[in-house]
Amino acid sequence: MVAILTTPIATTILDEIEARMASITISNGYNTDVKKITRGQMEPFKGYDLPAINIWPSNLTASPMAYDQEKRTLPVFIEIHDLTRDEPFSTVAEKLASDVVIAINRATTAGTVSDVVSADLGEMVEEVVFRGYDYEIGQGQKPFCGALVRFEVVHIADKNSLT
Repeated sequence: MVAILTTPIATTILDEIEARMASITISNGYNTDVKKITRGQMEPFKGYDLPAINIWPSNLTASPMAYDQEKRTLPVFIEIHDLTRDEPFSTVAEKLASDVVIAINRATTAGTVSDVVSADLGEMVEEVVFRGYDYEIGQGQKPFCGALVRFEVVHIADKNSLT
């Protein structure tokens, strides 16, 4: 018997989010051009990588539903960083957070800020809920700042299945 390998739905969701973050470019109407996108990296970038994004999933929870299905919630944290340049760090952080919120709600095939909203990751999930953001500031040879943007991704899955 041949084993059938499948990709866990959480990985598929994170792949779609990562693809949507790749649309953050000035030519698409965003405030910045993202140079690097990583997932779950402890040290995701150096100064020359900025602006950069690091995507973190958190603890998935499941609630039973009828018909052997579960409602699942996957918290996702997206940190985005850039150099402060000549603007106050809070202004830069707000622009970066805005870029992330807009990009997560645009399809990879229609990733400009003026495109139609696609808030369910292309019908992959029930909803993506924006939960706010925090300012981040750091120091080094040049000060950088950013935002930690929080979402909850809600989807329905078959009970006891991760695909």
